[in-house]
Amino acid sequence: MSSRRGGLAWRVEVLEVRALLATATFQTPPLAGLAGGRNVAAAFERMVGSLQAQIAIQAPRDASPETVARVVDEVVGQYEAASRSAFASSPRLVDLLVRQGDATRQAVDALKLSHDAGLIGLATFQEQAFLEVQELTLSRDVWPVGTPLQTYYVLARETSDDLASIATTVQASTALSDASAAALLATEAEAFQSEVLIAASRQPMVARPVVAATSDLIAQVAAAIGRPDFAATVAQATAGFADALVNPGGVFGPGGSIGRRYPQLPVVPDPLSIQDAATFDKLQYRQVETTAPILLHRNFSSASNRYGRFMSTETFASPTEAVRRLALDQSWFNPNPAWYVEDVSIPTGQTIYVGRVAAIYQGIFRREPAPSLYPGGAPQYIVANTRAPGIVWENFRTTGT
Repeated sequence: MSSRRGGLAWRVEVLEVRALLATATFQTPPLAGLAGGRNVAAAFERMVGSLQAQIAIQAPRDASPETVARVVDEVVGQYEAASRSAFASSPRLVDLLVRQGDATRQAVDALKLSHDAGLIGLATFQEQAFLEVQELTLSRDVWPVGTPLQTYYVLARETSDDLASIATTVQASTALSDASAAALLATEAEAFQSEVLIAASRQPMVARPVVAATSDLIAQVAAAIGRPDFAATVAQATAGFADALVNPGGVFGPGGSIGRRYPQLPVVPDPLSIQDAATFDKLQYRQVETTAPILLHRNFSSASNRYGRFMSTETFASPTEAVRRLALDQSWFNPNPAWYVEDVSIPTGQTIYVGRVAAIYQGIFRREPAPSLYPGGAPQYIVANTRAPGIVWENFRTTGT
């Protein structure tokens, strides 16, 4: 178990069971041309790209949670050992590589704990575990250089929402033991911390409050295991995490020391989830009730995503243009290559959210200086209920015709 995992002693038992199973392996990629680690960007990209590829080979998308967690733990452990050995003379590079491994391992562990506790089903685990690995290594939210400050707010909000959901479950259910709940909360928070620290190694103003909020949460919950007030302490600890990072006055929140530097989420009657809001450029969108019919267009790849909520007023000359302008990330579990398009007539009285598509920047080590693969920028409409009476889907065709 990596020394960076920290946390609670009883958590070791969850992971050591995997050692009883067949061993997964990490093969160190060729390291020629990396100047012994002095070329930090190239070395990071080669090692992390190899990590992702080898996890994908040894833990297929339809593998069991036990197999996925075991493979990730073993491959990451060997990857971290190889990183320390190969780049011992470059401690900054080793630190970044190890944090990358820890974030990947902890994200998958958190999902497995959620599955084992009955909070998510098998299909959800398989999809989300695959996405976690892909997003941490191929389609990154954070980079060791150049991460926009607003990205930390999005990550902190997502984590805070997840922790609050766990706290609600703890209060409502007796099936989840104190130890299991504490392990789930700790792993979720540590995964967030490790991901942030990949990018914040040179941004102490970001790193310090994240480490403090995570440490406080874990310490409070660990101290309450077995006490009658465990559920109340969990609720208090998760609320404190939100207050420290994302609520008004929190570091990344409205009026916070970092949050005051960028636009916050708009005030609307029925706010979007942070995941939906993050698909809009700079998190900015408007909530609108249609006062007249409008015509939108939905690009999709198959019947399974035909009736999705994301639409645009633009049509595109080809699927490639649609993918770029709509920032349709092709590394996702079920990518949308936008082969087809359909017109969608939205009647009066429908709730829609309007803005511009946020870019998705590609590249393992740093955010590209200009949007490269998925620049976004097209008008984006999220329709609250795509199957509402009066919505008409018609003129099915291939994109560009």
